[in-house]
Amino acid sequence: MKAILQRVKYSSVKVDNKLINEINNGLNVLIGFEKEDNEEKIKKMAKKIANMRLFGDRFDKSVKDINGEILLIPNFTIPAITKKGTRPNFQNSMPPDEAKEFYDKMVQELNSLIKAKPGIFGAMMEVEIVNDGPVTIILEV
Repeated sequence: MKAILQRVKYSSVKVDNKLINEINNGLNVLIGFEKEDNEEKIKKMAKKIANMRLFGDRFDKSVKDINGEILLIPNFTIPAITKKGTRPNFQNSMPPDEAKEFYDKMVQELNSLIKAKPGIFGAMMEVEIVNDGPVTIILEV
C-alpha cells in the first residue's frame, strides 16, 4: 500500500463536472493498493496518515491536531512499476473488485480517527489541489 500525502489549503474532487467532496486545511491523500496488502496494513496506514506531523512551523502537528480533514482519492496508478522503459507496469496493483473493498475499509478506518471524505472508486475524477508549502510525503506500509 502506498499513499501520497499533500498538505493542502484546499482540495476538491469532481466527477462529470459535479462536486463530490471538498476540504479546507488538511491532507489530500492519493492511495494505491497492492496485491499483497491486507487489513492489518489498512489500520497501520490509517493511523500513520492521521498522526503524520506535517503541520506547524516545525512539523510538530498532525492533521488531527489542527482539526483538519482528509480527502481520500483512490489511485490505482500509484503502485506502478517504472524501473524499465517508459510505460508504467501495473502488475502490482490490486485487482479492482478487491481494491474497492480495501478503499471502502480505508475510508471507514480513517473516519474512526478523523474526518475523511472520499472520492469515487473507479471514476474518472478531476482533483483540485492547492498544496500548502508545498509539502508532499510518500508513505508505504
